Amino acid sequence: MKPLLQTARLDLYSCQSLMTNPHNAAVITGILTPDTAAFLPADWQICPAAKHAFDWLSNKLIDCEIYLALPTGAMEHESLELQNVPLGLFIVHLEQSIAHIGYLINAQYWHQGYGTELLCGCLTYLRTHSLVKTVYAGVDPNNLGSVRTLEKCNFQLVSKGPQQNTFYTLNL
Repeated sequence: MKPLLQTARLDLYSCQSLMTNPHNAAVITGILTPDTAAFLPADWQICPAAKHAFDWLSNKLIDCEIYLALPTGAMEHESLELQNVPLGLFIVHLEQSIAHIGYLINAQYWHQGYGTELLCGCLTYLRTHSLVKTVYAGVDPNNLGSVRTLEKCNFQLVSKGPQQNTFYTLNL
């Protein structure tokens, strides 16, 4: 399967394209550990049981697009069955020319620049494959790694809440 986008260390795939194999839903949702999902909305913070993962993920895909980041070359074989929990996820909710985004990185890949690489790569993908002109991202102000990632990808601070999400925007 050919990735939608490749960066130096990541291959990006549409989660929807991998849903032909129900096993993949459980592998994909395996990234939702307490550490990786701590700053996500409540409905993303509990990993569904493997037998419910397909339905849970299918419901999420009704409202948003989810892209899966894997280490380069991880899907070189023709099988569409995922073997390992993804390196990261990029979530996009589109409203005409506006995108609201979220992303998370598997804890074993934290502090290695993967968040920035995933976000910058996905922004390049949106810039070249969509009509998106403005991107919004909310981040918990205590999630300093994510704040730094947004700043490295040229997002601008829009509003800052002391205990609530801080919002950033980027014009593509």
